[in-house]
Amino acid sequence: MLYVGQMLYGYCGGYFGRDSYGDKRIEGFGIDWIVCRDSQGGIHFAEGNDVHTALERYTQPEEGEP
Repeated sequence: MLYVGQMLYGYCGGYFGRDSYGDKRIEGFGIDWIVCRDSQGGIHFAEGNDVHTALERYTQPEEGEP
């Protein structure tokens, strides 16, 4: 289960757009949407019926990343 303050690592399967490669911290969410902020202060939005389930796999860094 995702929660506010949790980190999402990397590209996240493109849910936040094709130019969103950095890590993001969840700032808010609803039933079918999530808003995150990256380390440069940029805001990223994802939506869809499966967004929470799909993004759970990105809560751990990929192997080989710090």
